[in-house]
Amino acid sequence: MVSSSLAVSASSAISADDRTGACLEAARSAIEGRFLDVGEVLSRAVDGMNALITALDRMKESLDGDSVATAARELGQASDTLRQLPQSLEGRLEKLSGLVKVGAELNKCIEDMHKHLAYLRVFGVNIKITSGGIAAAGPEFAIFAQEICDCIELGRNQLDTFRADLAGLDGDLRQALGQEADLARRCDELLPAVPDSLVAQVTAITAHQARIGEISQQVAGLAREVRKKVASALAALQIGDITRQRIEHVQFGLALMEAPEVHALPPEARARLTTFLRRVLIAQLDATTRDFRRDVSRIGLNVGAMAADANEILRLRDHAEGKGGEGNFLRGLEANVGKAFALVDDIEAGERSAETVSRSAARSARDLAAQIAAIQNMRADVQMMAMNTTLKCSRIGETGKPLGVIAIELRQHATHLETSAGHTLAALESLFGSTTDEAVDDSELLERQASAASAAAEALRDAVERIRKTGDEVEGDLASAAQQGGAVVDMLRQAATRFDFDRQVGGYLDEALGLLNRDLGQDGPIDDLAAVLAPLMAKLSRTYTMAQEREVHAPFADAVGEVPELNPHAQPPAAQSDDDVLF
Repeated sequence: MVSSSLAVSASSAISADDRTGACLEAARSAIEGRFLDVGEVLSRAVDGMNALITALDRMKESLDGDSVATAARELGQASDTLRQLPQSLEGRLEKLSGLVKVGAELNKCIEDMHKHLAYLRVFGVNIKITSGGIAAAGPEFAIFAQEICDCIELGRNQLDTFRADLAGLDGDLRQALGQEADLARRCDELLPAVPDSLVAQVTAITAHQARIGEISQQVAGLAREVRKKVASALAALQIGDITRQRIEHVQFGLALMEAPEVHALPPEARARLTTFLRRVLIAQLDATTRDFRRDVSRIGLNVGAMAADANEILRLRDHAEGKGGEGNFLRGLEANVGKAFALVDDIEAGERSAETVSRSAARSARDLAAQIAAIQNMRADVQMMAMNTTLKCSRIGETGKPLGVIAIELRQHATHLETSAGHTLAALESLFGSTTDEAVDDSELLERQASAASAAAEALRDAVERIRKTGDEVEGDLASAAQQGGAVVDMLRQAATRFDFDRQVGGYLDEALGLLNRDLGQDGPIDDLAAVLAPLMAKLSRTYTMAQEREVHAPFADAVGEVPELNPHAQPPAAQSDDDVLF
């Protein structure tokens, strides 16, 4: 009865051992797959951290350069130039207003001369009519009177041309005056608001980039710390390989129970021997399971903590997606620069227009002076004719007295014409002096002002281009770093999610332990089994490579007695702290 019972027990044990082997194989396969998977994720995370740190370092170098500072300085200088450009407007407005006033004075002079010429013409006609009724005057007086009328008519034509030319000049002056007034209003609207906005926006961009530099430096420091931890966690994953080897050792022990020398034993002896070996394997697997759970729990907690720490890296993504981003600053800056360019163009156009009007006024003043000179010559001719008429009338006698009175009136009105022409020439000299002085003296000033406006425009263009280039580089590096940082965070989260080794591996180990413990039976004496058991224990001990396994094995080896030498190549691991093993 006893032998039959032991045989049944042995048969059950063999069946349970087969199921135990299947569980151990499943655990070993899970370790190979899962630990390899997590190890690959962590390896990629380390590579991602390296790329992220490189991108952050490159971005910091870009931000530490003097591009933005140089652009800010250039833009500040251009803004100062913009503020000073309208200073020329006040002087130009004053000069143009003065020229318009001179034009008004000239118009008054023209009216006076026109009136005197009309009187002169009337007197010339009267001489012609009166001389026709005096027989002693003869045809000579009529011819003389006609010459006086022709001369006066020539003067009237000269005066009409003078008036037309003056009207054209006045129109040009008033148009230029209106343009200057519009330009002054535009300057009032845009200055100093636009230059102040340019400086403020560059300051904002500089502060924003400094903030990015600060964040990137902080994130780079964090990334370096996380990289260390990830690398340490990756090294600590050797617990998977250790556990796999220890499972293989248990599998080797199970295989020993199927050795020919074991099957050669009587059923009752074989049952006692397999019970002893199973207790060795239970102790070994129990220690393996406890060590595995302890180490993977620590690693899992640290990987989860690393994933949480790495979330700080996502601050880069916030900036890259425009939360406080530089794009709005650049758009505002470019809008204000566009206004500044338009203002500079208007100021340059105003300067060119003022120069054109000044030169045109100078030419007109010379032409008008020539016309007035012709009128003065006409006045001199008329006076000479009137004087000759007076002399001829005195020779005629009493009948020539009416003609003499008319000639005296003609001479007096010619004198009035001379006075008006003198006033006209004085006004023309004022106009000519203003325009020629402006044309000569202001040509260099206008050139300097145009050069200053062009320099301001060029400085604005260079500064904005420099800021845009630096901004594009920083935004590109920021976007790249944010993308890499996000990928790293995702990988660490993925690793934390996949680090459920207790459920994936521990379940199999627990099931294997349960199967080994099932129907284990009572311990029996093994003294009579030493001849078979000692070699088996020696084979088992030679597969151990770690101190933990040898410690578990030692009590059982002592119970067997003389056991051949353990694996001579096995070396106890150097003492390490938990921090050394894990992180």
